Amino acid sequence: MKLHRLLVLAVLAYAVPAVASDLSVTQSNQTFSSAVMTVHAGDKVSFHNNDTVTHNITVKSASGDADDLGLQKPGGVVSYQFESKGAYRVVCSIHPRMKMMVNAE
Repeated sequence: MKLHRLLVLAVLAYAVPAVASDLSVTQSNQTFSSAVMTVHAGDKVSFHNNDTVTHNITVKSASGDADDLGLQKPGGVVSYQFESKGAYRVVCSIHPRMKMMVNAE
């Protein structure tokens, strides 16, 4: 009986798809807390504005597509789900020196 339970658990663990992670990046002193981040395709990254100024996060894919996450006031949080594998450039359209790379594997 014990072996049967272990076999069922092993099959379920293999059959259940991986759950996407929710990762965080903070913004402070007009910089991102990470310059480079590696995530799994499907992961969501939350950008926390711990700065005293408004930011505007834009996520750009290697194909040239860009997603503007809108204005983010101090204390605000915006999120982006990296659905597909690839390299993404994340920038603040208000503060051009704010940039980071996200590699979705």
